[in-house]
Amino acid sequence: MRIGTLQLFRQGVNSILEQQTQLARTQLQLSSGKRINAPADDPTGSAQLLGLSETVKVTEQYQKNINHVRSRLELEDTALGSMGDALQRARELTVQALNDTNGPEDRTAIAQEVRQLMDEVIGLANRKDANGEFLFGGFQGQTPPFSHDGSGTFSYAGDQGQRQLQVGPARLVADGDSGLDVFMKVPVSSGGFEDVFSTLYKLATDLEADAPNAASLDQVDAAMDHLLGFRATAGARLNAVQSQETINGALLDQLENTRSTIEDLDYAEAASRLNQQSVTLQAAQQAFVRVQNLNLFNFL
Repeated sequence: MRIGTLQLFRQGVNSILEQQTQLARTQLQLSSGKRINAPADDPTGSAQLLGLSETVKVTEQYQKNINHVRSRLELEDTALGSMGDALQRARELTVQALNDTNGPEDRTAIAQEVRQLMDEVIGLANRKDANGEFLFGGFQGQTPPFSHDGSGTFSYAGDQGQRQLQVGPARLVADGDSGLDVFMKVPVSSGGFEDVFSTLYKLATDLEADAPNAASLDQVDAAMDHLLGFRATAGARLNAVQSQETINGALLDQLENTRSTIEDLDYAEAASRLNQQSVTLQAAQQAFVRVQNLNLFNFL
């Protein structure tokens, strides 16, 4: 079989181009630090990296959700703690006012402080989060949830919505509680409910009339217990997101290790391969030149 000059030329060129392509791929790997820079470098590895990337994105979103949930729950916990302190002070004042040694003027002075505590509690119930949304408005985060007409009627403008955020593959956590449940549904011993604000308002009104009512003490205690229950629930959610954050963080570390194993370059192996490919390319080029000189006219 005769091999023509054109065929030898093409084979030589193709060999040189192939060596140049391999050399360029290795140089790119060394410059990027990655073994896989294009799907053709490793189709299987590229598919694995794509799946890892999607899992990382989802897990990072879980971590962002955790930060949001934690921020709101910490604000709720702080607000409920401050309300508990205010109610504790109201309880102390109630006990003081029930003492028969106090006269009308004394009870009026106590009533003024109770009204100040009532205003403080309303302000805390209308607290906003870092995004400017009201904590206890349910889904109505842009509207102040609580208002007072000045005559003892307290209104709630929010709803009972409770936003659930996904913080893990199979875990949802509420980022807050409805103000209707927290402040407007304190159980009354006789049955039914009474809101926290009305309890303080009635207490102040009775004291201003010099007619303290022992039932007010029981209702203040009921309000304190009610808020404490929601504070405990918020604390349990905080513990849950803290635990999930640790789990997510461990997963992200594992995913990064897996990605590194698949994608990162072994510099020592790549440097050795680069030297070998450079030598092979030079040999191919020299062989091509020699083949080009194999012509009968060179021997005439």
